[in-house]
Amino acid sequence: MNTHYDIAIVGGGMVGATLALALSQHAAFRIALIEANAPATLSPDAPYDLRVSALTRSSEVILQNLNIWSQLPTQRLSAFTDMRVWETSASELHFNSADMGEPWLGHLLENRVLQQTCLTACKQKSNIDLISPVKPVSYEPHELTLDNGQHIHAQLIVAADGAQSLLREWSGIAQKGWAYQQKGLVCTVTTQHSHQHTAWQRFLTEGPLAFLPLPDVHQSSIVWSLNTDTADRLLDVSDKAFIDELNDAFEHKLGQITAVSKRAAFPLQLRHAEAYIQPGLALVGDAAHTIHPLAGQGVNIGLLDAATLSEVVIHAASHGRDIGSLHTLHKYQRQRRADNVLMQLSMDMLKRVFTSQLTPIKWVRQAGLKHVNSSTWLKNVFMQQAASRRFAQPTLSKPSITD
Repeated sequence: MNTHYDIAIVGGGMVGATLALALSQHAAFRIALIEANAPATLSPDAPYDLRVSALTRSSEVILQNLNIWSQLPTQRLSAFTDMRVWETSASELHFNSADMGEPWLGHLLENRVLQQTCLTACKQKSNIDLISPVKPVSYEPHELTLDNGQHIHAQLIVAADGAQSLLREWSGIAQKGWAYQQKGLVCTVTTQHSHQHTAWQRFLTEGPLAFLPLPDVHQSSIVWSLNTDTADRLLDVSDKAFIDELNDAFEHKLGQITAVSKRAAFPLQLRHAEAYIQPGLALVGDAAHTIHPLAGQGVNIGLLDAATLSEVVIHAASHGRDIGSLHTLHKYQRQRRADNVLMQLSMDMLKRVFTSQLTPIKWVRQAGLKHVNSSTWLKNVFMQQAASRRFAQPTLSKPSITD
């Protein structure tokens, strides 16, 4: 069966589903959203998932402007107003939302909750066809063959199929980057004291340890960057042994850790596609770039990709131009690639600076933390960057469009 669409998006994750919703604002578009896994039903009482994201204010605004934010289950959403970063007790950096004139710094949300909310909204759009569960088995410019035998033709095909993107591979777009020889260990912990609606991050010899506040004030999602052998060892030890090591590493900031969920780990790497576009093809999200989880920016830069690409494509269609042409797509690549490279390299530099054990670097970073903490202006500069407010912002990420 042959089916024609204006746009076919491969990958119905958080970024791909958000992109479909953003593009659906142009009523004339016919959009296919192709997802390998059947959408699951989320139970309100389900345990917290291990993969969470720290959504910035820009991401929140994108989701508000797409009428998604109000659909998110409030019992799974956790606002945080503070962030505390430290290496030793003598060098702590404290950010507070009031210093930025904002009610909060961001929100913690499980990845699957955002994905499922977006997919539910996609199914309600008359110009989006959610095709699931199917996978592409071949790609040619403007054409996909799916494992159910269906042939999809589209003016523009978008790869939103993650870090191991088949579309990127089939198109011949190369990547540059490196593996950190580390893993991010993730789990949910229960603590003696409230997390105080604060995101906590301690820099350790192997990498940062983050405690991210969940809706239950005594539960946090942790992401611990560790050398591969250390991560593998901590996956295998007993819960008690793991809690003992975690208590020591976190310096009992929230009292004793009293319980821990199952643990998992994923490899850490930095990768960047050498191009985001080809005629009739665009890459978004992890298909285009992966980043160290140091500041939880992965999904935020992916949502900015989606907002920017949708704006560029809708503008081209509104002016009668080919939405899959390089002339159209170059604007997307120009706006997003430099921003993403800067974010990637900034996170990589921070990771290397804060894991170095060279005495001069240790002295400089501890002095730097103290200096930044004493300057409201410098703290605002850092938080504006972390909040994704840099370079050209797509219209969807600006609150003014709903004023």
